Amino acid sequence: MGTMLNFKDYLEESVSSGSLKKVSTIIIRYLTKKIATPVFSIAGLEQFKNSNGAGYGIRLFMPKKKYDSIRFNWRSASGNMANLSSIDIWDGTTQGPKYHISFERDVSLVQVLPQLVDALKFGKIDNGSFDTLPSDVPLNESFDEDLALLIENVNLDDAFSGTLSAMSSPGFNKSKVFKLYKSTGIKILDAITERYPNVIQLQGRNYVWTGSDTDIKNIASNKNDILSSIGVVRGAVSKGSSTEKYSYDSAVDELAQNHEKLSYDKQLEDLEGLIKMTVAGASNALFVAGRGGIGKTHTVERVLGELGYSDGNGYFKNTGTASAAGIYSLLFKNQNEIVFFDDSDDALKDQEARNLFKAATDTKKIRKLVWNKMGKNVVEPDDYEDPAELIDQGLIPRYFNFTGKVIFISNLKMDKLDPDGALRTRAFMIEIDPTDVEVYDFMEKIVDKFPIGDGLSLDLSSRKKTVALLRTGKSKQTANLRKLSRALNMMAGSINAGVNVSDDELKRMIETYA
Repeated sequence: MGTMLNFKDYLEESVSSGSLKKVSTIIIRYLTKKIATPVFSIAGLEQFKNSNGAGYGIRLFMPKKKYDSIRFNWRSASGNMANLSSIDIWDGTTQGPKYHISFERDVSLVQVLPQLVDALKFGKIDNGSFDTLPSDVPLNESFDEDLALLIENVNLDDAFSGTLSAMSSPGFNKSKVFKLYKSTGIKILDAITERYPNVIQLQGRNYVWTGSDTDIKNIASNKNDILSSIGVVRGAVSKGSSTEKYSYDSAVDELAQNHEKLSYDKQLEDLEGLIKMTVAGASNALFVAGRGGIGKTHTVERVLGELGYSDGNGYFKNTGTASAAGIYSLLFKNQNEIVFFDDSDDALKDQEARNLFKAATDTKKIRKLVWNKMGKNVVEPDDYEDPAELIDQGLIPRYFNFTGKVIFISNLKMDKLDPDGALRTRAFMIEIDPTDVEVYDFMEKIVDKFPIGDGLSLDLSSRKKTVALLRTGKSKQTANLRKLSRALNMMAGSINAGVNVSDDELKRMIETYA
């Protein structure tokens, strides 16, 4: 089975940071529109080696079609839209790819996608050779619109013979060729007249055939060369490789369910909305999953602050791990408020603690929490009237009614945070899962207001320069906001201390120490 090339390795291959994402987006958007079924991809390049060759590919999945996956292959990790080398197709009946589509030379996606769409629509791929449509469409963000103009359902053999027949017929003009074969016919016409300039002449507004039967035979015999000169590339469909193994497993099913992945900005926007809804009473709890340093805590604290809350005034923030007993005590002390857990992932590893979270986050307005273990600090509920009495003495009741709310921020993935699915049935749950590129883009948006160390200052130009250094650096860490904080402080510190270092040296230091 192919191995995944992660984004760090992808950058080290000297690839433009936006290339892979752009290529994937274009293919997915186009195929989804044309075949009317969800198409999704696994992030990253797939490095492969089989009996048909080796290279790097982007694999797409279509769980509702006969063909369950398609890989677009390149010889290098560049992922350039203009130099596709081959395509492999799995239909779920074989371990290796069922079909291998190769080309006599590297082609553009624009040339390949129309024929591929036809094959997917009709559910049939025949072995043998074929010609791709010529393409001079700019490969940019207007790809969809430009490609729509290109796809004219033109058979290249018919277009060639028809154009040649029209040229040698009375009353010939270009408009007739365009009406029959659109821009492809005009390209063929121009290529023929460039190679055989004496076969037609302009008389008035019309062209007149001045060639001979021999000229017609010569032009016909050079069809392949003429088509090649306008960008047509011959391809061939052959049997796929049986030496490359591939398994369709549950990870792909999960991707299928989430193929419309939200952007980082949208994820943070949703998080903000869920915080407000939780505070307003729409849920008793909110669990936020995702790796560290991507703005989860910052967003929660900012939104709570905007709602008039602060740590110790409306919510209590617990940073770090907590035992089951500690969690029970914390919930008792803040039984009518928001209890905010941050960096407390170890608490979820303890089943007793997990059971407390399940009870505290239940959907009822009033939730009964029980501590059945006996201890010197455990008293019966009838032994006090005011919770403050017990809190001051460091005591806890054997049970109490909890009406507060829980916000829990975790650095775990969703399936690790809630492996049995019990928490997500009780609470709002969201996973913040941006790409490194999205994090760097987000840094650029917030860097002008990003806090740095006391006594340090940094102008906007230097702040943006710092983000650029992080983006192009080779740090082994994934992109995160803590890294940005350290880098900004290093930049500001070097300036304020009068340390004169070159851009390359500063970049090296940020890569090493930020």
